[in-house]
Amino acid sequence: MSLSRRAALGSRIAACSLLALAAVASHAQGRFAISGDGQEVTDTTTRLTWRRCAEGLHWDGKTCTGRLVKYNYAGAKSAANAARSSGKPWRVPTREELVALVDAKAKKKPRVDAQAFPKVTNGPFWATREGSDDNLNAWLVHFNSGKVRANLGQSKFPLRLVRPAS
Repeated sequence: MSLSRRAALGSRIAACSLLALAAVASHAQGRFAISGDGQEVTDTTTRLTWRRCAEGLHWDGKTCTGRLVKYNYAGAKSAANAARSSGKPWRVPTREELVALVDAKAKKKPRVDAQAFPKVTNGPFWATREGSDDNLNAWLVHFNSGKVRANLGQSKFPLRLVRPAS
């Protein structure tokens, strides 16, 4: 194979690889748009932007790495307040917002888009109870089943922050 032919083939392979990566990054199940830096995911249906990784984890360019942090409900609210120092209005999601991420048709657990939200645990995540401002009334949303249950806020669970899309 001639050198120019190899170069042309190499260019085509590189172009196809870039197109495939772009399609995955921006299309994730057709509903989620991943930010250019990979840190955030915008749900085009609900118009909400989520942190791609749960609190304690960070995006390394390929996946979420680090150590998952679990909070009691008061700690989850404090973590959301601290995240606002970035200049973005991060908050604990509502039950309805978190349930909207669950894909009930998914055959594999956890039942969320694994490309948009890698390394999601099967267990419950914190959700806020609308109309309640105390640290004792919260919801837990299970990504393995989509089930929701009330919680008094004392146990520790992971947190995924959300904000309005800009």
